[in-house]
Amino acid sequence: MLFIEYDVAPQGEIEVVALINAVEENGDDADGTDWLAWRVAEFDDNGLGCAGVPASQLALMEQTEDPDELRAIVERIILADRATKEAEQR
Repeated sequence: MLFIEYDVAPQGEIEVVALINAVEENGDDADGTDWLAWRVAEFDDNGLGCAGVPASQLALMEQTEDPDELRAIVERIILADRATKEAEQR
């Protein structure tokens, strides 16, 4: 499972902080559940700055060699994640 760590500036600019492969070396935590639970518990943003990458989007990311297309895919994932989490907070 791939996660995108990100920050969103007050002006709306998105900064990708890291791409994290949450699967353990021995294959444990294949869906990233344990890693995400740790992430939410250890950081004060309650997981707001972390998006799991759906398998369909990961496949698109792996297939493209176009940096602009890759950037667009990552942006869509982050914006969808952020919109969902902000709606849940209301």
